[in-house]
Amino acid sequence: MVRNGETYSALRDIPGQFLVGFCLGCAERASGVFVTLADQEDAAWFSHSLEIAWRAPLGEADEDELIEILGEFEGRTEAIDADDPGSRGFSVVQSAMLAVNAIAVHLNPNPVRAEMSGQVLETILGSFDFKLGGSEAVVTRAGEDEKTGRLQRLEQAAQDAFVASVRDLRGGDRADPHFDRAFLGSLRASCAPVRDEFRGATVSVAELAGWDLE
Repeated sequence: MVRNGETYSALRDIPGQFLVGFCLGCAERASGVFVTLADQEDAAWFSHSLEIAWRAPLGEADEDELIEILGEFEGRTEAIDADDPGSRGFSVVQSAMLAVNAIAVHLNPNPVRAEMSGQVLETILGSFDFKLGGSEAVVTRAGEDEKTGRLQRLEQAAQDAFVASVRDLRGGDRADPHFDRAFLGSLRASCAPVRDEFRGATVSVAELAGWDLE
């Protein structure tokens, strides 16, 4: 599995507030996974937490509420078996964690923590690509590039586009641009098609794995 290393390195060079945007994009796209696999109560909690995460950079979320979400995540997921990267529990917990991580990065911007969002989502999608490809390992011969699955490539392209958008802003009149409602709205809208792709793929993975979605 080839990771999106160049883009993760670029996170160290963009303004701190945009690290939150990177995490929010990952969480929004991953919501297609979570709302499909989680039970109804947890899906509602996740959706609420994700909405709060999007409001936080605009100053529309109380810090106490953000901290409460961070603590509640631990309680909600501690009973889920999430050790196996190919399991339903892993996909549920890790995709939920991405909304929580966006809040954590909002409270304390950190490029390493932001990179974790991308890495986690790539791991989930790499597992999905493996299942959708028949769960057969692809042998890479010497001199050949390691293969990356379709879902993981979609996510990498979305991450690349985000970093490019930030670089475009910095190349304009504002050397150190700030978040605003228009930027966040455009970012969230751009995530929707990929999120829906991931949601459809999650249904297909669940069918192959025998996970009950009822």
